[in-house]
Order: sequence, then C-alpha cells, then structure tokens
Amino acid sequence: MFGSRAHAIVTLTVVIEVGIAGWVLGHGVLWLLGAVLAVTAADTIWGMTRRRVLADLVGLEVAVLLAILLAAGTDPMFSLLVAAACLAWLVRPDRQPTGTD
Repeated sequence: MFGSRAHAIVTLTVVIEVGIAGWVLGHGVLWLLGAVLAVTAADTIWGMTRRRVLADLVGLEVAVLLAILLAAGTDPMFSLLVAAACLAWLVRPDRQPTGTD
C-alpha cells in the first residue's frame, strides 16, 4: 500500500480525516473502521489483481471479516482489534517495495 512516504502520509491522513468526520457527525468509531476497511480491501484486491500477489488473499479475508463485524453490529472492541489486524497487514515490512523512499 505504502509505495513511498508520500503515499503513506496521504493514506493515513485520509483515514484520520474520515474518522474525525464520523465523530463530528455522531457515528463515533464506525467511520474510522469503515475507512480502514476500505483501504485494506482496495489494497489487497489491487495486490491480487495487479501485482499478482496471492498472499494478499489473507488481507482480503481480514477485510471481509471486518465488514461482517461492522454490518452485524458486534462488540466495538472486537471490531477495533480486527481493524488493528488490517492495519498490521498493510504496514508489514514484507509488503513494502524495496528502495522506494
């Protein structure tokens, strides 16, 4: 996902802004989780189709689990833990292209 520092900064800024907008509109953490879900799903689908990285299937599975949890309205703490797993999947060092800083 983060091909460079600029991409990382822009993506994280957008996620934070969506989270802030959710709080302002009275939806709490739901919008923040939705933004994490959107970024994870988009990046893993991109990885599977464009970069031909089958390992991104696991990231997509975690994103689908988060989508199910959000749709079902389960315990917010469990949803936050799964969102943390999504973020951990996105920033793991093995996914970073080498020499792009």
